[in-house]
Amino acid sequence: MSERAQAVAAAAVTGALVGAAMVSTRAVSNDVSPETLAFLRYAIGAVVLAAPMLRRWSVPFTAKDFCAVAGLGILQFAMLILLLNYALARLPAATCALVFSTLPLVTLCLAIATGRERFSWARLTGAVVAVSGIALLLQPTAAAVGGASNGWAWAALLGATFIGAACSLLYRPYLQRYPSMYISVVAMFVSVLFLAGVCLMRGAPLLPSLSGFQWANVVFIGLSSAVGYFCLLWALTRLEASRVMSFQALAPITAVLIELLSASYPLTWRLTGAFILVLSGVWFGTHERPAASRETAT
Repeated sequence: MSERAQAVAAAAVTGALVGAAMVSTRAVSNDVSPETLAFLRYAIGAVVLAAPMLRRWSVPFTAKDFCAVAGLGILQFAMLILLLNYALARLPAATCALVFSTLPLVTLCLAIATGRERFSWARLTGAVVAVSGIALLLQPTAAAVGGASNGWAWAALLGATFIGAACSLLYRPYLQRYPSMYISVVAMFVSVLFLAGVCLMRGAPLLPSLSGFQWANVVFIGLSSAVGYFCLLWALTRLEASRVMSFQALAPITAVLIELLSASYPLTWRLTGAFILVLSGVWFGTHERPAASRETAT
């Protein structure tokens, strides 16, 4: 398998893990505060990532780069997840996945606006087709969600989406200077310290009293975060940010599949059509002539 194909596979794994983690988050969101859940999620993820690195840490960061990576970690892991957990506690997981799946469009717009990528009809078409497929699948769920009473939840969800898109672009210079594993460990550990402080300030417990099933969901969320974040950064070192983020369209598909299987819902034409549109959109977004996919100089 070529390095490009491996990067595509890593991006796809990230998208699927995001969807699975959303379902698990929804399952425990009524029993754990957003602050505590975010802390546990990345504390587990940080331990998993750091364990193989402790004996062979050999890459020194400059103070400026360390602070920049730490800031991105706080944005992506602390602020993004706090906002997303707040939304998941008030909106269905499938609806949150639908809005979060607009990451490819937001990332592409930001990349073009900042001169990091050239405009690409193929990627724009792919993103629109994929989001259309997700909208087709989740339209009944989204329509059932309250309006004004959930205004803050919608604002939090949109804010999390924008932060995710911006961070995917801002990581690129540091991924060109440092290995992705080191970036992952630094960003996640700093965010854990930040989240611990948030929990203490808000009076949220760091170790809540949960059942075995609930802890299983929390551990899964942490493991998926570790694996998914490493795969995301690894893919970002080899592909354009908008191309990598196009695979976030797989998140709602994964979330809905899990929810359908757990509720024993039958396969419907809506699900079939959504699958076709999402997979077609991802294909459009990742297959184009090399000349159209080169990034402009930053």
